[in-house]
Amino acid sequence: MFLVVWTECHESKDERAVYEDHWLAYDTYAEAADNYDKLLEQEEVYTASVCTVVESTDYEGIEPDEEV
Repeated sequence: MFLVVWTECHESKDERAVYEDHWLAYDTYAEAADNYDKLLEQEEVYTASVCTVVESTDYEGIEPDEEV
């Protein structure tokens, strides 16, 4: 399971920056990387990341190398 998370920056009516957070889940890294690359081409994308799930109530996470 991989997540693509990104923030878009839009201008409001009073010309202030408005930030919106988004995320999408993917079964494979290839799918996530493809969407990430497409996001980077969009002018309104302020930040973007490809992440994996460590712990979740909704998705199967990875096993950390060591306990915290």
